[in-house]
Amino acid sequence: MRTLKNLVLMGVLVAVTSCDKIDDFVGGGDDDEPKGTIFENKSELEPLVAMKPQFNFVQAYSLISSTETLSNGFKLVGAQDGGGFLRNPSGSGYIYLANAEDDYAISRIYFDEYMNPTEGEWILNSGVEDFARQCSGTMWEADIHGGSSDLFLSASERFHYDVKGLDPYAAATPTADFGLDALGEFAWENAVPLPKNTYSGKTVIVGGDDDSSGSEGQVTLYYSKNGNADLTGGEIYVLRFKQVSDGAGGTMNALDGTIYTEENLDLGTTYDVEFVKIENGASLTKDEMETACIDINASAFMRVEDVDYQKGVDENARNVFFAVTGRGPGRDTYNDWGTVYKLELDEDSPLTGKLTQIISGNTDTNNMDGNLASLQSPDNICVTENFVYVQEDPNSFSRGHSAYIYQSDLNGNNIKEVLEFVVRQDLDPTGSTGFSGEYGNLEDISDKIGEPNTFILNLQPHYWESPDFQNVDGHDWRTKTGLTGDLVNGREDDQGGQIVLLKGLPR
Repeated sequence: MRTLKNLVLMGVLVAVTSCDKIDDFVGGGDDDEPKGTIFENKSELEPLVAMKPQFNFVQAYSLISSTETLSNGFKLVGAQDGGGFLRNPSGSGYIYLANAEDDYAISRIYFDEYMNPTEGEWILNSGVEDFARQCSGTMWEADIHGGSSDLFLSASERFHYDVKGLDPYAAATPTADFGLDALGEFAWENAVPLPKNTYSGKTVIVGGDDDSSGSEGQVTLYYSKNGNADLTGGEIYVLRFKQVSDGAGGTMNALDGTIYTEENLDLGTTYDVEFVKIENGASLTKDEMETACIDINASAFMRVEDVDYQKGVDENARNVFFAVTGRGPGRDTYNDWGTVYKLELDEDSPLTGKLTQIISGNTDTNNMDGNLASLQSPDNICVTENFVYVQEDPNSFSRGHSAYIYQSDLNGNNIKEVLEFVVRQDLDPTGSTGFSGEYGNLEDISDKIGEPNTFILNLQPHYWESPDFQNVDGHDWRTKTGLTGDLVNGREDDQGGQIVLLKGLPR
């Protein structure tokens, strides 16, 4: 009898436990609502990236593509470059701002708590008077960078040359003037503020000048001692070498009155550098800025692209990294394939520090001391507490493969291929097999969504073209009149785009 009672009791327990497990699986039990998930494709188009074997533990999911139209009529188009991700302060879910570089526009996309895109809108379009290629961008977050409000810093690279500052929450006014004149006019690729406690009571913004003419590319610095959120009263500086290579593996002091370039630096050697003030910099035009940089012998780089800083404690942010894209072989320059640098700013002042070239693709050209023979045109860069992620743009010149993202440590060692850009002939109206595609913003959003090792990534599949992708942002470029000079080279873009999520990428 005791055995029979025990068997009956065990049967009841198994039944109850099994029902609990089934309820958990199908979403029943006390909560009849099925649980959502972040990690699944939200777009009907598969992710346009493919993981490399050493990173087969990372999964990619498509969030939104130009194949979809959201509930309010929004369609993602253009080459998605810079971006900034925030929690939505008005409720659950998230807000993402993304530059559409070739549309001269910026979109704002709303996601629910499971990263389903719900609505979108254009908060800048090509109808604005100071239209520009909006390249990389950085979200100034008040909690991190200082001040009382968040601000999206969007870099203007061509046609007009101000950094634009947009309130990520304000009602859309897509043709308003958002220019931050105090930062000066450069061929801006990005403008990156350092955290408020890195230099307490100061505002420090490091930028990249994507230029190959005149004074060529500069590393810029905006510096204000008037608090940690002063975007109007600071001064403008550019980088200058204090030491250069002696040609025999050592260093020597830089000579006065000499403009040095990247050819005067050896891979892996650390040099003293300084930032030199541009007098009345905020009042200068871009051409005047070029002349001012030459006059003070600013050091030249072959197109400075994206900038980022090491995450973690505030002191880490004094380690600033930037990519230099190069010009391609056969162009008679000092940087053919591209380089990546680590700039260690001094503790007591951001105006002095040490510079090290940590990655170079110039293995068989220029200084011939490179450490990454496959590198082609490094463009965007993402730096975490432990790693540097370098993103390629092989559209102007290539080494015979589509765009890669690489991972290295903070000194450029142990370089690995993370993923590559997928080129789909069925999306190209000509069926081309060319390597036409690049990356935009790669951003660690782990802390915001509560999921470790999670990144958002913008994609620019330049080969994906359609007339359906034109005149979508609220302004048709073809209606512009009275343009002269370089401005007439603008166009109404016809490219598609995609934004993906990466799960499991090490931080």
